[in-house]
Amino acid sequence: MNQAADSTPLQPGAAVGTTIRALRFDGATARLEPNHVLPEPAPGEAVIRTTKAAVSATDLEVCKGLFAFTGTLGHEFVGVVESMNDDTQRELMGKRVVGSIDAVCGECDMCHGGLSGHCRQRTVLGLQGRDGCLADSFLLPVNNLAAVPDSVDDDHAVFAHSLAAAIQAARQLTIEGRPYITVLGDGPLGLLTVQVMAKLNASVRLVGRYSEKLALCEKWGVKHRHIDDIGRRADQDIVVDCTGSPTGLELATQLVRPRGTILVKTLLSTQADAISAANLSPVVVNELTVLGSRFGPVAQAISMLAQGEVDVVSLISKRMSLADGPALLTAASQPGVLKVLVDP
Repeated sequence: MNQAADSTPLQPGAAVGTTIRALRFDGATARLEPNHVLPEPAPGEAVIRTTKAAVSATDLEVCKGLFAFTGTLGHEFVGVVESMNDDTQRELMGKRVVGSIDAVCGECDMCHGGLSGHCRQRTVLGLQGRDGCLADSFLLPVNNLAAVPDSVDDDHAVFAHSLAAAIQAARQLTIEGRPYITVLGDGPLGLLTVQVMAKLNASVRLVGRYSEKLALCEKWGVKHRHIDDIGRRADQDIVVDCTGSPTGLELATQLVRPRGTILVKTLLSTQADAISAANLSPVVVNELTVLGSRFGPVAQAISMLAQGEVDVVSLISKRMSLADGPALLTAASQPGVLKVLVDP
């Protein structure tokens, strides 16, 4: 990989011809391409060598048609900046980084209005118009990157994106008094979200299906219940839906009190028909507030990881290699699996 001298930025075209391995999805099939050509970095972009990646539930949904994406999969990563077509953040050269996965234009009304996460021209790493990180190397704007301190190893740093999404959920809520909060779903996002929510001035519990996952809550001192053991008494102030289940939103309407809040964290390709068929009359009758919640602040996530405020190592189910190709997706889709980490 060519690297720019310290005094000058990488010139366009310097990375042309570099070949990498990449787990690619063509709209129907995922396969490992051994000689994928890394595009040249655009102005402001960095070439990042992947040191650790993870397979998420969203990657699996992409392969089912969510976002109609084609290209290199993956958006959860930690990597090293190898070169950059930018001369403003030289301190990141050679550093380990994580990053926001939205690449924005900076010029549209959303960007100028403080809503750059909803940029009208955005591309999203491994999800929309931008090749992802399940590859030897990939591209991302330098402005998206956050340095990882030496005290945070790759096994922890790779969770920065998921943890940031959990932090975003907490940031969107208004906590008054000591509210009752239920987090639905015992996948990685639910387990991270309940750890973040437990730090609020609230009574927090996780509701899930798998005893081995609920046992983690016992380890953390967080209340938990099996989904079959809860009453539908409409007595929760806030319900956060991290189920990834077509029935998650409808269950949330049965648990939350009148004028309570439902925050939805997941979007699956299977949900559209189920949501349209769901009985959502309680949203009107009980005057519920329903919020969508997306990505979050990766720098804040790294700070929490550095301070040891959340347990992510317990969420690692399996370690595999990029050379395993599509088997990564198969492993991640197995029941009971939380997070598959990928070493290039």
